[in-house]
Amino acid sequence: MSRLLVVLAAIEIILIMVAGWLLGPGLDQRIVPGVWVWDTSVGRMMPDEAARYLEAALPLHQPQIVLLGPEGQRWSLSPADLGVSLDMQATLAQAFEVGHSAGGADAIPERLAVMVDGARFSPVLAWDEGRALVALESIATELNRPARDARVELEGTEVRLLAGDLGRRVEVSETLAALVPSLYALDPLEMVVPVTELAPGIGDAQAESALRIAEAMLSKPLSLLVPDPREGDPGPWDVAPDVLAKMMVIRIDEQGVTVGLDEAALAEFLAPLAVALYREPVDATFEFAASSIELTVLTPSQIGREVDVAASVTGINEKLLAGEHLVPLVLTEIPPALSDSVTAEDLGIRELVAVGESYFTGSSSARDRNIRLGASKFDGVLVAPGEVFSFNEHLGEVTPEAGYDESYVIIGNRTVPGVGGGICQVATTAFRAAYFGGYPIIERWPHAYRVGYYEIGGFGPGFDATIYSPLVDFRFQNDTPHHILIHTEVDAASSRLRFLFYSTSDHREVEQIGPKWGEAIPPGAPVYEYDATVPAGTARLIESAHAGLNAVLGRIVRDAEGKVLYEDNFVSNFIPWPERYKYGQGYVPPSNAEVISTPEP
Repeated sequence: MSRLLVVLAAIEIILIMVAGWLLGPGLDQRIVPGVWVWDTSVGRMMPDEAARYLEAALPLHQPQIVLLGPEGQRWSLSPADLGVSLDMQATLAQAFEVGHSAGGADAIPERLAVMVDGARFSPVLAWDEGRALVALESIATELNRPARDARVELEGTEVRLLAGDLGRRVEVSETLAALVPSLYALDPLEMVVPVTELAPGIGDAQAESALRIAEAMLSKPLSLLVPDPREGDPGPWDVAPDVLAKMMVIRIDEQGVTVGLDEAALAEFLAPLAVALYREPVDATFEFAASSIELTVLTPSQIGREVDVAASVTGINEKLLAGEHLVPLVLTEIPPALSDSVTAEDLGIRELVAVGESYFTGSSSARDRNIRLGASKFDGVLVAPGEVFSFNEHLGEVTPEAGYDESYVIIGNRTVPGVGGGICQVATTAFRAAYFGGYPIIERWPHAYRVGYYEIGGFGPGFDATIYSPLVDFRFQNDTPHHILIHTEVDAASSRLRFLFYSTSDHREVEQIGPKWGEAIPPGAPVYEYDATVPAGTARLIESAHAGLNAVLGRIVRDAEGKVLYEDNFVSNFIPWPERYKYGQGYVPPSNAEVISTPEP
C-alpha cells in the first residue's frame, strides 16, 4: 500500500510540474511546442526568434524558378524576384495563437494536444503581381523579335529582293498563369516560356511580284511621243532606265503591291517638255469693211495646245505597268477666242462708237512712214469685253528689221534721232478715240514738252499720249459687254490719222472739259554743245525752244440715263525746253548761253 502511495505521489508531483510548466510564464511568451510552419518547427521559440528562423528556412530568395527560351536561353529566378514575400506578422500570429486562446487551466488540454499531435500551418504569403510582370517583361524584351517584312531595294537599275523573316512574341500572361501555383507553394519549377511566332505582313511572294514589275519597267528606255505632231515639234524623248530608277517608287502594304514612277518627280521631269510643246492659240484676224460692217478673214485662227501633265503622269504609269514603253503624252487643245467663223454681229460690232484723229502735217518722210506702219498694226484689232487694251502689246518691236525708219524721238531731256519717231502720233490718236468713246483710261503719259503736231486741228495742249516700250504704255479698258473693233485710216491728202472704234453703242455721253493751262514758263538760256564736225566759226540749231506749261484735260462720262460713270483729269506738266545748238571750232557762244561742252585745248 505504501509503494502505491509513493507512485501516486510521484505521478502527482510530475503532473503538478508539467502543469506548472505548461502554465508557466515562460511558455506564455513562446510558441507552443509542436507548432510547425510547413516543414519548419517553431515550437518553444519566441516570435522574434521564429521570425529570423523562418526568414532563413523558407526558400523565398532561392533561384528555384527556371525559365527556358526557344534557343536554350536560361533565366533563374527566386520567388522574391517574382514578387512573392512572407507576411511575417500574420504567419507568426497564427502560429502563436495555438495554445494561447484559453486562459489558466483551460489552456492545458490544448497545449498538451499540440505537443502530442502537433499543429502545422502554411505561411501567409503576399504576391506583387506587378513585380512579376516587370520581371517577365524584361525576359520578353530579350526574346521578342518583330517580324521582318520582305522588301525590294533599288541600287542603280538593279532590283534586289530582301526576304522576310518570322518574328516572335513571349506570351507574358500565359507564362504568369503557369507560374502562380509554384509561387504560392514555393515549389521549384522549370518551364519553357510560351512564345507565339509572328508572320511578316509582307511575304516573299508579294515582294517577288513587286520585283518582277520593277524589273520589267526598267528593262528598256521609256519613249515619250507627241500625238499628232505639228511642224517644228520636238521629240520623241527617250528616258533611260537609270533616270526611271531615280523616279521609281516601290510600295508594298496591306493594300497590295504598287510600283511606278513618283508622280511629283515625273511631273517635274515633264515640265520642260510641256513648255516646249505649248502652243498659244491664235485668233483669226479680220479685214473690216466699214461700209458694210462686215469681217473678212485675213489670217485663220489656230488651235492652241498644252500638255496635260497630270493625265500624262497617270498614262505613263499605266502603260509602264502594262509592260509598254512607247507612251504618247496627253495633250489638250486650247481653242482661240476668235475662230474663223465669227461674224461682226456675233461680236456686237454694229456701228461706229468713237473716233480719234490727229494731224501730222509737215512731218518728214521717215516720220510719215513710221506713222503709217505703226497705225497698220492696230487695224482690225479686237478688244474683248472686260479686256485691257495695251498699245505696246499690239505695236510689237519697233526696229529697222520691222520696217521702221529713223526720225526724231524724245529721250530724257533731249530730242535725238531714233528708230520709230512718230509712233507717239499713233498713241495720241488711240488715246483720243478712247477718250471720246468714254472708256476707262488705265495708263496715259504726256510728252516731256509741247509738240506742235498734237495741237493741229484745234486740239489744245495736253491732248496727247506718249509711249516708250516696255516702260511707258497707253492702256484703256473695254468696260462694255461687246467687242470693240479698231479700224485705222490715213488720209494722205490732209495728213490725218484716224482711229475708229466699232461696237454696239450703250449711248454713254462724254463731256469734254478743257484743256485748261496756266502761264507759259520761259524756256531759259540756249544750250551750246561743241561738235568738231560743225564748220569752224559757225553754229547749227538742232532743237527749237518750247515754253513750259501745266495743262489739265478733263472729262465726265455719263451713261444713257445721265448717271456719272467716270470723271477724269489728265495732267500734263510740260517742261521748258531751251534752244539747242552745236558749234564748231572758233565759234564763241553768246554770253547768256549755257555751254555744256567746249573744244579740247
